[in-house]
Amino acid sequence: MTTGKLDIKTQQKTCTLTLNFFIDDFESELLKIFPQPPFNYESPSDEMQNAIQSYVMDNVEISFGENTIALSISNIKKIEDNVCQVTLSGDINNSVLTNVITIKNTLLFPSFNKQSNIIHLYMDGQKKHILQFYKTAPVRTVKL
Repeated sequence: MTTGKLDIKTQQKTCTLTLNFFIDDFESELLKIFPQPPFNYESPSDEMQNAIQSYVMDNVEISFGENTIALSISNIKKIEDNVCQVTLSGDINNSVLTNVITIKNTLLFPSFNKQSNIIHLYMDGQKKHILQFYKTAPVRTVKL
């Protein structure tokens, strides 16, 4: 299971997505797709950052209406013995911000038959939804 938090700040016109992965599951998935040296969470290499950025962008999509938000990595760190936290951020322009958001989350689905993911959705600091994603339901659309 991955857990995450999507924080939408309407005044700043930004969003921050924080994802938590079990390191052993995450690294094995990424190394299948992007062979490279072992990950270094103290000083992530450009190769490691690019692999994580590419993987997350292939598996997570956040859209307001027809407009997909471009996210980029702002931080990668080890927060527990076996937990990696990846933080991404993106800008939302006013014409894009609507009261309906669609999120796709297929992280680690290819590796685990019973994989599920959770994202806690916040808007301007207030929790709006807890969204669950499964292989049979990888996309969720909700009103904000």
